[in-house]
Amino acid sequence: MDKSETYMIKYIFTFLFFITTLFSDSNIMVGENDAVDNDFKISYIKDETALLNIEDIATQDFSKTTPNNFTLGYTKGALWLKFSVTNASLEERFIISLNESFYEVANLYYFDKKWIKKSNGVFVPIQTREVKESKLSFEVPIATGQTQTFYVQLQGKYSCFGKVTVEKKSFLHYNSILSMNTINILLFGILLMIVLFNLFLYLKLKEKIFLYYVGYSFFNLVYIVNMSGLLSYVGLGKYIYHFHLSAAFMIGFLVLFSLEYLKVKKYLKNYYKALRLLSGIFFILGILVLFSYQPWNKVINNLAGLTSIILILISVIIYFKGYSKSKYYILAMMTYFVFVVLFTFMVVGQFEYTFTTRYGFIIASAIEAIIFSLMLADRYNEMKDETIATQKVLIDIKNTTQDQLKKEVRNRTDDLTKTNKQLKLLIDERELLLREVYHRVKNNFHVIIGMLWFENTKVSSEAQKFTELINRIKSMSMIHEHLYNSSDLVNINLKEYLEKIVRNLSASYGDINLQMSDMSNKVIVEFDHAISIGILVNEVLTNAVKHNQEHKNLSIKIALYSEKNRTFLIIQDNGLEFKKAKNEDGLGLKLIDQFCKKLPNSNYTFDFNEGTKFKLNFESTHAHI
Repeated sequence: MDKSETYMIKYIFTFLFFITTLFSDSNIMVGENDAVDNDFKISYIKDETALLNIEDIATQDFSKTTPNNFTLGYTKGALWLKFSVTNASLEERFIISLNESFYEVANLYYFDKKWIKKSNGVFVPIQTREVKESKLSFEVPIATGQTQTFYVQLQGKYSCFGKVTVEKKSFLHYNSILSMNTINILLFGILLMIVLFNLFLYLKLKEKIFLYYVGYSFFNLVYIVNMSGLLSYVGLGKYIYHFHLSAAFMIGFLVLFSLEYLKVKKYLKNYYKALRLLSGIFFILGILVLFSYQPWNKVINNLAGLTSIILILISVIIYFKGYSKSKYYILAMMTYFVFVVLFTFMVVGQFEYTFTTRYGFIIASAIEAIIFSLMLADRYNEMKDETIATQKVLIDIKNTTQDQLKKEVRNRTDDLTKTNKQLKLLIDERELLLREVYHRVKNNFHVIIGMLWFENTKVSSEAQKFTELINRIKSMSMIHEHLYNSSDLVNINLKEYLEKIVRNLSASYGDINLQMSDMSNKVIVEFDHAISIGILVNEVLTNAVKHNQEHKNLSIKIALYSEKNRTFLIIQDNGLEFKKAKNEDGLGLKLIDQFCKKLPNSNYTFDFNEGTKFKLNFESTHAHI
């Protein structure tokens, strides 16, 4: 037996010992001979019609008798009790109590010149009662040396049981009230703490077993409050039958809790679904009680007894299947079951009404709740140990995984390094090849330009046409020269490219002033777009020079900038007005129109106010830096 099991058993027996010290019978019974007599007889008759009044009853022959601790079972109609009290003391005010709270009708009659009736019952608010306690009690006068006969009319849906007590109206009576209510409040407090504690555990762990136990403990608490009569103190006595749903809900949650704790799904898988269905039946019966107390209350009581037997048998089977901790469950259920059986036999009139038969199941319920709580505390420790063990395994896995991951990262890094080296070699080879291609293309263009220049020297009449053709070819050659000397073989810095074209034209036409405005950002374009723009600029500048040959101070300004994802190119001269209509068939304008169309979403215009202004804009496809 481990340490936790030893502590559990120790706590159980300590609690049992404490409970047995709380009860002492201080009731004073005053009998016919002015002696304290707990064994006197009470006469009774049953009025199944419930139509007889006190005058009719007083003439009846009360031939049947029962011990004062009466248990007369379920009675149709009304039950009448008759007893006499002789007062041999100096006290003349007494409290007669039935020791129970659940009768709907509890009327006391005695004759004093006329019939005196004192009414009470579970539905009578406690603040309007003559004796303000949950037990149905009456204050009566008995003169010293006199004997008074009393009749009590009882009617209700419960079995008829109880104990008639006669006490002096003194502190002894209120002490007896205090002792019973103290026990009820103590049990209420124990169960409430259990509910709150297990609710906390459920919110922390999210384990269903703790939620089921919260449901079981809560409805157990409600059931005990209902059966003890404490509802009368909060004005809820009229709902006594409705609160009997707590019995059904309590058993329903007990079944669910038992399934989880006993691990029925693991050890008795075939019975798991059937038992869950059984728990659902109890919840349905609890709802039906709200609409009709009988016959559903009897169904609940009978089915609850059968369910307790089933759960005990299952726990025993599971114990022998190897789950040793089910022995605590067996102890708790057997304790509770024994006292429930005693109570059941008392209710049907087979056992005498005693403290053990009447209240034993309530005490046993509290004991069961405490044992279950200790079981769950042990389960919590077990889960915590499992969590720690799992965390340790996860840490080991994590460490192992990290080592494997580091090794894999090193391998991947080595592979990537090798791949990157290979890629770099390929890229270097590609760049070298492209540079060689651009170099060869540039040389080819220079050969063509040299051949044209040589022809130009021979045919002087066609000199201007040769110059224009040479400049056009040079503008294309400059792209390849630019890329050959550039670190970026794909994208062209348009400003640098245009500056080269301007320098070339300035060298060709030395008597003009060509200016480019400064730009704070550079415009990047693709290779094909750069060629188109180069040809456009070459044609516009060539036209400006060609149509202003007699202008002595010809000045041409070039502006290039970008705004909102569009690039703008403006070329303006101060020469004579360009007659566009006369030159529409010229090669230059045709080239301008065709190469403008090659630029994305482009458009261009000519303005002839104070010289000629060419404006071009197109969509930028690269970021501007």
